[in-house]
Amino acid sequence: MKRAIVYFSWSNNTKHLVRQINEDLHLDIYRIEKKKPYSSDYHECAYVEAKHEWEKRLRPEIVEFNVDWSQYEEILLFFPIWWYTFPMPIATFIVSLKGYQGLIRVFANSYTNDPQYMVNVMNDLKAIDSELRFEEGLFNRSVHEHLKLLEGEKR
Repeated sequence: MKRAIVYFSWSNNTKHLVRQINEDLHLDIYRIEKKKPYSSDYHECAYVEAKHEWEKRLRPEIVEFNVDWSQYEEILLFFPIWWYTFPMPIATFIVSLKGYQGLIRVFANSYTNDPQYMVNVMNDLKAIDSELRFEEGLFNRSVHEHLKLLEGEKR
């Protein structure tokens, strides 16, 4: 099964997690980036820019991928929780996958362990495109736990 990792990371925490996981998996990795990057100031990014996007359900422009996603049977999608769900660049990416036939497995991390966040994420993703196949991955787990799950599924 051919899989890719796609991730969004502002602070590089998710980037670090993905890189550690991929030391063992050796998958293609793609980073979701806004065309107009968020401020490097945490307060400006979190409480002004990201909050505004979330409140208005905006889908900010992202740097386009020159990728044929149909070559992947599964996309492992990683991101932090922002405002109780995914960052809005994730929404933009999901819209770009219209017609994708593979599985999108969702992995999130947060500073809290509130399981409602993953419920919100899954509901919000399905609201963007109910035709895509989403599956809950792991929430706030270690590199070891990610590898145990993902390496156990290698074919």
